[in-house]
Amino acid sequence: MRLFLCTVSFAMALALQAQDTGITVAPLPSGPVIKAEKRLVLVDAIVADKHGNYIRDLTAKDFRVWEDKKEQSIESFSFEAGTNSPNAQKRYLVLFFDNSTMAFSEQVQARKAAQQFVDTNAGPDKEVAVVNFGGSLQIAQNFTEDTDRLKQAISGVKFSFVSPNGDVGGAALSSAAAQFGARDALLAIRSLAKGLASVPGRKTLVFLSSGFPLDSELRSELTAVINVCNKNNVAIYPIDVRGLVALAPDGHSQLFNSYAGVHLVTASYVQQRGGTPAGGTGAGAGRGGTTGGTGAGRGGTTASSPSRGTTAPVNNNINRNPLNSPLNPNNPFNQARSLIPQIPNVSRNQEVLYDLANGTGGFVIVNTNDLLAGLQKIGHEQDAYYVLGYTPEPSKEGACHDLKVKVDRGGVEVRARTGYCSTKPLDVLAGSPVEHDLETRAAAAAPGNVQASMALPFFYTSSNTARVNVAIEIPSETLQFQKEKGKQHSEVNVLGIVTDEQGSVAARFSDNVKVDFENKKQVEQFQEKSMHYQTQFDIGAGKYNVKVVFSSGGQSFGKLEIPINIDRYDNSKFGISSVALSHEVHKMSDLDVALDATLLQDHTPLVSEGMEIVPTGSNTFSKSGLAVAYLEVYEPVLQQTPQPAANFKVGVDLKLVDKKTGQQKIDTGYITLAPYIKTGNPMIPVGMRIPIEKLDPGTYIAQFQAVDTTGNTSVLRSTEFVIR
Repeated sequence: MRLFLCTVSFAMALALQAQDTGITVAPLPSGPVIKAEKRLVLVDAIVADKHGNYIRDLTAKDFRVWEDKKEQSIESFSFEAGTNSPNAQKRYLVLFFDNSTMAFSEQVQARKAAQQFVDTNAGPDKEVAVVNFGGSLQIAQNFTEDTDRLKQAISGVKFSFVSPNGDVGGAALSSAAAQFGARDALLAIRSLAKGLASVPGRKTLVFLSSGFPLDSELRSELTAVINVCNKNNVAIYPIDVRGLVALAPDGHSQLFNSYAGVHLVTASYVQQRGGTPAGGTGAGAGRGGTTGGTGAGRGGTTASSPSRGTTAPVNNNINRNPLNSPLNPNNPFNQARSLIPQIPNVSRNQEVLYDLANGTGGFVIVNTNDLLAGLQKIGHEQDAYYVLGYTPEPSKEGACHDLKVKVDRGGVEVRARTGYCSTKPLDVLAGSPVEHDLETRAAAAAPGNVQASMALPFFYTSSNTARVNVAIEIPSETLQFQKEKGKQHSEVNVLGIVTDEQGSVAARFSDNVKVDFENKKQVEQFQEKSMHYQTQFDIGAGKYNVKVVFSSGGQSFGKLEIPINIDRYDNSKFGISSVALSHEVHKMSDLDVALDATLLQDHTPLVSEGMEIVPTGSNTFSKSGLAVAYLEVYEPVLQQTPQPAANFKVGVDLKLVDKKTGQQKIDTGYITLAPYIKTGNPMIPVGMRIPIEKLDPGTYIAQFQAVDTTGNTSVLRSTEFVIR
């Protein structure tokens, strides 16, 4: 599935806009092009008879396409037959070796078949790439037609630091570690699919794996993978390298640890507290990304009315969250689970393989030792697909849509993608009068008349590059509601401008958040709490000024301005992120479709040991409430081969200092981070409860420093907070 947007612009400008929005754009002629704005959805379809022979003589009249059960009018049609096609373009195929699930003997068999495959399938019009996954994604060979280079990249059995099936080198792992491996494998596929966005045409990803079991949380990850693949025109063709056997163990364990009154935030901790700490139904999850805090999203937003204090009962008569909040039942992203097809009667490990294939328009090779024949069948399909185009009806931003394709000919089967979800661009208001108004207010000397608070914690995604999490608390009583279509409606427009030391714009974001309630009583309840807003953006190391302006209409507006210093960091060295404070912690397994929304919107949640930690824009805490800190420790030693010695340790020291007197109130000493370490992953996500119940009201400075047993010590990270 490809979504095209044509408008008045230059070809290059349009391509850049498409890169930001996740929209694929057809090649345009050089020079300015004037066209009426028009969305065009392109669907790739494979048609074969009952013997598996491809049908190549169909016309547009033979096809029928439905979006959300409504038939569409086909406006464009082509048959892609390789070099024989009038619109011939190169074919691109990726060999993805999932070393985390394959035994050594299975790797040998798979790699031998792959070497034979490239001998006859790589050429001037067919380029192949080789990718390895063993806890992290490694591009062994980028796209090339050079068979010698490809065979060299394929050769050799590779090791893995993770195991989605719970076994590495014969040593049994906990099911929690196995789940981490499975999540990391799905993240690797999603990251690769994002990287293929700029590669033209339909991309074929051959996933050589032994599969792994799925649970509810992993299905959210799987939904996000399928959506990214469909957005970037990547079809997945899994091959089960095992043959006819193997089921994975079941079960799940949680970890809990405490030291000197400071608790590591885990699922067990939440269970012991009797539910979601300071929870309720208002999660601050936003645009997509990955659990565990890994990866770098382009950016994303969310808004909700966060619950404070005790856990609130569920009230079906009130929607406490704005429309784009993941927990909102009217959130269009909550339809996303339909992207995963129902696959009955397959082994637990094969279910993920069928889901990936059927969700993206590929097929599965299972129960065979002739892997070469399976690879050849996949290769042949590169020259046998139809491309159908239609213009859909207007829909809400962020809506997910089901797709169905049929052919009016008996005895044939059609394979196509199951659907797609649209996402908002990072700069929603770009070019609009609203953006111009907010830009004027941002440039003016006058301060805002709405008092709000903002925090900007950052987390490294690579050397000298960080993801900045913007968290804002907006007084909800300042939102202006009006009756619209029988509901109480309000909108909050947000503009953020990030400038460097020279005053140049280094990054920007904007958003339009719609808030709808059934009646005024619901509005009154919503206004009892602050409105929580989140977004993310990526930026390089340096000193910046972040200015955010927001408005709900009229003369009421808020202006926030904070400097941020992202110090340089080399990801080959020991390091630590900044610190995010939080009032809210949620079990990821409880979020379900809310997690779908988070991941589909390309937002990277802060996750530690299966718990999402929602960053707050306010540093004020109630003495009887919950205060949690999230940070990331970066330990490259965890990627070394052989693995670190058994006595290797990483820890974090927390000191709490009274800001007024300078007196140190609490020093935990170094708390071991062993429960958070996933071998092979250098990023250690840490969730830590701050023992505010032991402190008197006042202003404090929390100081965090990481150390390991090889003598590495991180810089000192500090954050200020207030207890009332």
